[in-house]
Amino acid sequence: MAKVFVFILIIIFAGQDPLDNLILSLEIKNGEEITRYFDSKSEIIIDNKSYKGNRYQQSKILDEFYSDNSINKFNIIHQGDSENNIIYILAEYSSNNDLYKVLLILKNINNKYTIEKFKIDKVS
Repeated sequence: MAKVFVFILIIIFAGQDPLDNLILSLEIKNGEEITRYFDSKSEIIIDNKSYKGNRYQQSKILDEFYSDNSINKFNIIHQGDSENNIIYILAEYSSNNDLYKVLLILKNINNKYTIEKFKIDKVS
């Protein structure tokens, strides 16, 4: 069953725009796929605690966040770009009891996106 799921994900991700792939990965909470958009300078900030590291470490940080928080919905609030090839996405993760604000700042170079900052803050 797991092999079938992975195969379906490969088919879905193969035919899409890289930014659409990232958004889908955020919706399905796929830390491993999200970190494909990270590099050594990328930063994850969860409730004002900053994390850096290699992709494996970043993936584990995201997986731990998803595991510790019963997130069930991802909703984009606003998306835009600047003249310096910077793209930003403002979004929310929600669960039954909690709401998390999400800020993603990405760099776009030749249609290759790199996350510079992935910030998640629990709304009190």
